[in-house]
Amino acid sequence: MTHDFAKKTKEKPKKSKKKEKHVPGWIWLLTGIVAGVFISFLAFLADITPEPAPKVAKEKAVPAKTKNTKSTATKFDFYTLLPEREIIVPVEKDNDESEPEQTMVYVLQAGSFRNLKDADRLRAQLILMGYETNVEEIAAQNGDLWHRVQIGPFRSRSVVASARSKLISNGIEALLLKRKSEN
Repeated sequence: MTHDFAKKTKEKPKKSKKKEKHVPGWIWLLTGIVAGVFISFLAFLADITPEPAPKVAKEKAVPAKTKNTKSTATKFDFYTLLPEREIIVPVEKDNDESEPEQTMVYVLQAGSFRNLKDADRLRAQLILMGYETNVEEIAAQNGDLWHRVQIGPFRSRSVVASARSKLISNGIEALLLKRKSEN
């Protein structure tokens, strides 16, 4: 058959029959039911209050704890050991020269450790800062061995003050001790 192209008729555009994916109604129904059951369960859990524990179990547990704490009491001997060995120098004015400085020397104690490795580590740090240090071993009354890292001895308070301020600026808090001179 022949076709006459002179007479053109406008044809309606054809609708594309693409398959649009719709979620079936039964899936929406099932999702709603599951969500409703879950929300109901959460509301049920919110209304539940826990039962108090029986008093008998608490009374039995308390005496057992007090017995353990009495047997493991910690004793601190530091407060009795330090006054026997050194005199802590109170902060004084530089103008006060009531006692001669030749009979007394000053020592800065940078730390006291039970472990020798810790004491050597601090000693090495102080040596790198330019100080003469020594580690003194002290036996406590209970048999423990302490290692004290000390700087000095110093003869004048001004040298001690400058050394102490340098230590503080490097994060090392030193204890100022005053001892009788061995000379």
